[in-house]
Amino acid sequence: MEYEKQIQQYLENSGGIITSAYCREYKIPTVYLSRLVKRGILTKVATGIYLSKKGNYDEFYFFQYRYKKAIFSYETALYLLGVTDKIPHVMDVTVNYSYKLNSDIKGFNIHYVKDEILNLGVLEKKTMFGNLVKIYSYERNLCDFIQHKEEMDSEVYVKLIRSYSDYEGKNIHALYEIAEKMNIVKEVRDIMEVVNE
Repeated sequence: MEYEKQIQQYLENSGGIITSAYCREYKIPTVYLSRLVKRGILTKVATGIYLSKKGNYDEFYFFQYRYKKAIFSYETALYLLGVTDKIPHVMDVTVNYSYKLNSDIKGFNIHYVKDEILNLGVLEKKTMFGNLVKIYSYERNLCDFIQHKEEMDSEVYVKLIRSYSDYEGKNIHALYEIAEKMNIVKEVRDIMEVVNE
């Protein structure tokens, strides 16, 4: 019963989400999760992730829990940064080439990059349900959009470029640092000069 109390206490502070990894870390036998599922107290929402009746279904957190190396990028990252209020219908995530995700994952655009640029501009940001996920910074998103301009929605691209000058958390130094590592300094400089004219 002591283990169940620990689980209940954790659920109260975690937005109603508990993972089998958390139980293993705190020496709570995972069989207690199965028992709580059988009694209808928890629902198993994905491998190793359980949700209480009061819990919120946080698709961002659940996806990243399952695919730990995936980083939310492009329009999904901009939404989580609060730069756009357009809720993404298809989520963008970036992984390295060697990290193969199931291509049948519905509702996701998977972008592949080289190892050396995967972790450029990574931030941790809370979802609307208070769970931390990894996303790309505004600066990294700018560089991705500039590098892949021909594949981007032109309206979103123009809005992203223009609104950067008003973005409270902007970091020009970080922008050029990322651009340099992605070999697009000239392209970024040209666009920033036009925007700042």
